[in-house]
Amino acid sequence: MTDPHSPPTSGQLDAAKPHSAMPPDDLPESRAIRFHFRGDHDLIECWVSWEALERLEGGPADSSSDRLARFEQHRPRIEAAALRKIGRAGGAGAPLRIDAEDILNAPQA
Repeated sequence: MTDPHSPPTSGQLDAAKPHSAMPPDDLPESRAIRFHFRGDHDLIECWVSWEALERLEGGPADSSSDRLARFEQHRPRIEAAALRKIGRAGGAGAPLRIDAEDILNAPQA
């Protein structure tokens, strides 16, 4: 069994395979959307802040369903930011928190 605190291996973070293994959920008490990356043997929990979604859309969402819709709309950028952050952090710490700067300051292709 994989230690949840050990860094993911390259096989655990394959950019070509689907990352989200479970549906996202809204966490009002934390002002975040929780989602997961699928590793080879484990799940990596990530949270994207409501503030990040607000900045992506230019204002606050009206409801939980609106926040989840925004997450789905921007999911590729959010997951790319999470993948970069996991690579830099070496997989340490759970949950991995994704803020607006992680998404908006992405390297240009």
